[in-house]
Amino acid sequence: MARVVRDADLAGAIDLRAVVDRMAAGYRADAEGGVVTFPRSRSDARGVVLAFLGAAIPREGCLGFRAYLYRGTGEDRGEQVVALYDFSSMELRGVLLGSLVGVLRTGASAAAALLLAEPELGEIGLLGTGTQARSTLACLTAKRRPDRVLAFGPHRGRAETFRRWASRSLGVEVELAPSAASVVAGAPAVACLTSSDEPVVTAEMLGAPRLLLSISAYRRPEIDRKVLEAAPYVFTDSVLQAGGPGTLFDDSARRAKLRPLVAGLSDGSLKDRRVTRIVLNTGAPWEEVLLADLLLRVASAQGLGREMPLATQTARRPALEAYLTVPRAGIDSSVRGAGRRRSRRG
Repeated sequence: MARVVRDADLAGAIDLRAVVDRMAAGYRADAEGGVVTFPRSRSDARGVVLAFLGAAIPREGCLGFRAYLYRGTGEDRGEQVVALYDFSSMELRGVLLGSLVGVLRTGASAAAALLLAEPELGEIGLLGTGTQARSTLACLTAKRRPDRVLAFGPHRGRAETFRRWASRSLGVEVELAPSAASVVAGAPAVACLTSSDEPVVTAEMLGAPRLLLSISAYRRPEIDRKVLEAAPYVFTDSVLQAGGPGTLFDDSARRAKLRPLVAGLSDGSLKDRRVTRIVLNTGAPWEEVLLADLLLRVASAQGLGREMPLATQTARRPALEAYLTVPRAGIDSSVRGAGRRRSRRG
């Protein structure tokens, strides 16, 4: 049986702690070579772009993909499809419809990375106060409630809305800073969660070493190139994706800095507070596959969504001929028309 689940079906059913733990396990699987990543693709169909990404984690029994459309102008309706298969049997386990997987994956993987680097994280700075900031703060709070949250967003009204939401929904009081520089100066760990095409963290802001996490600094200069070049290592959820063609790391010197996040745990470099540590979250496909696995298990356990039998699971599977039929009236009219044409030719 395959289960079809919409975002609305999962409202109030998700334990964010389990989601963050799942992402942390994925970082380890990736570092150990347990992930097979499929090439990420974007195909432009005259202004409408089809994005596709997928991965397999054989030891977890998972193989899946996410596909969605967006316009070249950036418009995204949020109608995404995530399909998950059982790796061994190759049977379809389920389909998730909506935008929840993408949003939740970003926040949970960011929170997992921050806590792997700093398990006792007490203060966090947020650059950006939109959807990704909400997801990240919620996932972080679920695992370890921060003692202090400092945030900056360029739109004051949106930042104030974010502050009120955090207080009401998470019980977390957010301090709104007057600038990005104030956040970087005031918080030892900073998550960059913006869509800016210009640097929001510059070398001049870094008076002391910081832990910096970014969701886009591998393809857009959200973190100044000078900061990237000065770092001894740059940790990531996907070396392949962070260093691919067209990224800021597609030259050999920068690409050599990229390391799997958990590799930095093994040798201690991820915890070296003497230098600025940089983590790039690229949205690796394995994150979405593991999250889909967890959400489908939750939906199955709680009876959420709709379960549907597959053709291979029905008691009697119709023969191909059952589908290749034409209404009798259509056949008769075709035969009569052909007869008339022959008569006229004769």
